[in-house]
Amino acid sequence: MHFHGYEWTGDGRLLAKEPERRPIEAARFGLSELPPMMTGWWLLRPAAQVRGTWVAVSNAVDWLAERYEEHTPGGDPQLPFEARRLRAVEQLEGASDVAWSRWVSDSRWSGHYVIACPNRIWPDIPCPIRPAARPSA
Repeated sequence: MHFHGYEWTGDGRLLAKEPERRPIEAARFGLSELPPMMTGWWLLRPAAQVRGTWVAVSNAVDWLAERYEEHTPGGDPQLPFEARRLRAVEQLEGASDVAWSRWVSDSRWSGHYVIACPNRIWPDIPCPIRPAARPSA
């Protein structure tokens, strides 16, 4: 098992474009950079959307934490950052995807995702990138 990182930050009102976020609309879905409705569906997106690939859980969580801190200054007041990190480690070690996302202003959304691959919920989705094919970011 390994992990792929994805991210999307932008006008949160665009998240209402659900056809672009569902693979049943294959053409729109494949071209869209909006986050999919289900985390495992990230693996259906073009490999160019992968922001990093890791075998070690700690490396994946480090990337997630760096990206989240960069885009959400001050973090989430409802969940202390260290607790968030520890929970991400537990989730990834259990082969579950991790999504850290939130509104950062009235209209701006920031989302960072680490997806287990192969994905236990979506086992038929092929891997977009093998770990050796792309260095860790």
